[in-house]
Amino acid sequence: MPDFSLRKQFGSRPHLWLIAMIGVIVPRRLRADWRQEWEAELWRRERLLAEWDKLDWRAKLELLRRSLSAFWDALWLQPQRWENEVIQDLRYGARMLRRNPAFTFVAVFTLALGIGANSAFFMVFGLYFRPLPIKEPETLVKLEYRGAGKSDGCAFIDYVFFRDNTQVFSDLIASSWPYPLALTERAEPQRIKGQFVSENFFSALGANMSLGRSFAPDENRSPGKDAVVVLSHSFWVHGFGGETNIIGRSIRLGGKPVVVIGVTAPDFVGLGLHQLRAPDVWLPLMMRAEMPPRDGDWFGSHKFGWLNLSGRLKPGRTYEEAGAEMALLTRQLARAYPGTDPRARILVRPLSLLGPPTGKAWQVAGVVILATMMTLLIACANLANLLLARAAVRRKEIGLRLCIGASRMRVIRQLLTESLLLAGLGGVAGLLLAWWSLRAFLAASLLSHVPLAPDVDTVTLFLNPDARVMVFTSILALLTSFAFGLFPALQSTGADLVSAIKDGGALLSQRVTRSWLRNGLLIAQVSLSLVLLVAAGLLLRGLMRAGAIDPGFETRNVLVVEPRMELTGNDPARAQAVRAELAARLADLPGVLSVSRALDLPLGGAMWTTIKLPQANQAIRSLPASYNAVAPNYFETVGIPLVRGRVFSEEEVRAQAAVVIVSESTALTLWPNQEPLGQVLQTGLATTFVQVIGVARDAQTVRLGEIPPRFLYLPLKPQEPATLLLRTSRKASEIQPLARAAANSNERIHHIRSLEDEIDGSGQVMSARTASVLATRLGLLALLLAVMGIYGVIAYSVSQRTREIGIRMALGAQIGDVVKLVIKQGMRLVFAGVFIGLVASSVTTRVMKSLLLGLSATDPATLVGVALLLIVVALIAIYVPARRATKVDPRVALRRD
Repeated sequence: MPDFSLRKQFGSRPHLWLIAMIGVIVPRRLRADWRQEWEAELWRRERLLAEWDKLDWRAKLELLRRSLSAFWDALWLQPQRWENEVIQDLRYGARMLRRNPAFTFVAVFTLALGIGANSAFFMVFGLYFRPLPIKEPETLVKLEYRGAGKSDGCAFIDYVFFRDNTQVFSDLIASSWPYPLALTERAEPQRIKGQFVSENFFSALGANMSLGRSFAPDENRSPGKDAVVVLSHSFWVHGFGGETNIIGRSIRLGGKPVVVIGVTAPDFVGLGLHQLRAPDVWLPLMMRAEMPPRDGDWFGSHKFGWLNLSGRLKPGRTYEEAGAEMALLTRQLARAYPGTDPRARILVRPLSLLGPPTGKAWQVAGVVILATMMTLLIACANLANLLLARAAVRRKEIGLRLCIGASRMRVIRQLLTESLLLAGLGGVAGLLLAWWSLRAFLAASLLSHVPLAPDVDTVTLFLNPDARVMVFTSILALLTSFAFGLFPALQSTGADLVSAIKDGGALLSQRVTRSWLRNGLLIAQVSLSLVLLVAAGLLLRGLMRAGAIDPGFETRNVLVVEPRMELTGNDPARAQAVRAELAARLADLPGVLSVSRALDLPLGGAMWTTIKLPQANQAIRSLPASYNAVAPNYFETVGIPLVRGRVFSEEEVRAQAAVVIVSESTALTLWPNQEPLGQVLQTGLATTFVQVIGVARDAQTVRLGEIPPRFLYLPLKPQEPATLLLRTSRKASEIQPLARAAANSNERIHHIRSLEDEIDGSGQVMSARTASVLATRLGLLALLLAVMGIYGVIAYSVSQRTREIGIRMALGAQIGDVVKLVIKQGMRLVFAGVFIGLVASSVTTRVMKSLLLGLSATDPATLVGVALLLIVVALIAIYVPARRATKVDPRVALRRD
């Protein structure tokens, strides 16, 4: 072994100086041995070669290369730089948590509630952006065919042109919208969802089959050649009991026998979930001509768009190239076929499970995001208070560690390590809680609010935690560990060491009791809980108020029949005849008083136009207004009385006379202190003026809970597609089966529901109900966390003031005085939190005004009721430890410290 103390021997050796520099990053306790080992190895190599001065440049470079390899050896030792301290911190932290099981349980439970709520929302909202469970989803795109400025479908003949001329896509897939079909092989026809797809649908998506096979290319080349069907796994299980001999069996769909050739794998949902439900069956595109309604040219018309397009990009191709090619092909198609829409264009979008959220989904998501974030903040504030109280108990221990040489950063790291352990346990528990609660919520609550019940088995496949959820929960746990652990760690290590060692109890009690941080955290919990409870109260009160107030029309004993006629635009005369025949059959049913037609339902959202009034010596005014086109007996059927004038006559409807009926608010707005009958106005729908012949009572025709300021009723054109409304003398539920039997003839499945159910299942009510259910549950969760925080802080404060309370009682204080003292201390903070929460809620609840169904965002009854509820619950939480304080034995309390 050479003498390494003689550095002069290494003065001209650059490779040995390199080892000295690299050695700086080696842990200090390993540095000497590591350098001796490496220098010895290099010395040996140098001696084997020759003396340094005699080495050629190749040998010297080899020694330098060997020296640089020591860098990787030094990096490999880096974990040992912190391993001992980190392992020590983890072991000590775990031991401290194990020694305090009650504290650990409360902390983990609190975090599980906060983190679990956020993880559950992330799993649900992530469905909108989650890739489809198909082969190479990153190369699959959605082609949105847009004609005349709005979303539309693609005609079959256009799809064939794109498919045969594309150079960017390896596969171009066509699929129809989910379409209602009748499974008629049983005594009672069953309504199911079917989708017509191209022959490459399953192969291009890489779908696996549980049984049988998918479509063959020759099974989708000509209409009616092969009547085959593929069942979804869920429909096979629930509709056929999972029969293993289903392959080759003939079933009747739409009155036509089809042969089952395959059953998909459980996780295959096609190109996305429709209303949280995958199609029940898939049929070849050419089978569309064999299913009702059979009238129309499904495959030869450029004007009838009934297909959605998707494509798989070839290797190396990009979205931009796909968009450029589709733009070129669309122009070529317009030139080749003059009948096509020259303004049509195709947009290239990425595919996800549910597609982009709609406006209503974003509104509900905004409420839930705010609620879950507040819940997590409440949990963090709650836990920070617990850690402050726990740090007070450990103040003497922390002071001793600082006195014997531990740095403040070292102690803070130890405390943060314990917080990280709590957050890790809370994250695992929260993830399990989120997974379990979502399944329970989907099975118990969601099913009752969706008109077409979702397939629970299918949806829960995608609610299982995946890598993204794991990462989100881990990041959330890490952030919360700092959020609730940093301030307590800083405060507990910044105390006066002398006072901490000499008097770790009484002095600390006074400090913690008056801690602005602890009081601020408690006030924050109360205020955030109040905001959530106010939001939940407003949503619930809005729903109850909407159900109790008069909407201006009669919802009971009214049936809604929505004809299923996809070819209305292609053959208006045929569609008009079908509707007239359907209305005649329904009018002959026993108990039906009247049958009317309308372009839109009450509260269906209505259409918008403009109103122009001729003014003498003034410019023409233009105002926005909503409208509906109705038949003459619409007002009688729906129950909207006319306060002035008359309804349309049949002659006026047939001749499309220039007449209009306005609402009361419209008449007061446009002609105040004037007679509205006989007045004229011009709408944006026509160039001529129309005359007012009637004034109808105000009704909530656009949004529930709101009277539109301007609303018009126009004569319905006979050829326009319309919804049928039936006024019955009996309950709508009694007439509904008769109406379904009369309407659903020739395998044509119509949509028949009561008007009450139609309104109850509308997007506005559904969004409000979903938001109210989620906000209520999160509000109650926040209330639970706040109560736990209030109780924990007051109980700890009482325990720290045991000696003070004992002295007061020894000097003659009564039980009531002690209770008042503790309650006064706690309720002062609660009232401060309630005041801040009321101010904050009056601002934050305005963002969900559209979900309140006409209720004011600052409804006094809701604000006062929620504030009183929180005060009463907080009073109970404070009274329990206050009552316990009165049971202190003064002799024991005086001897405690």
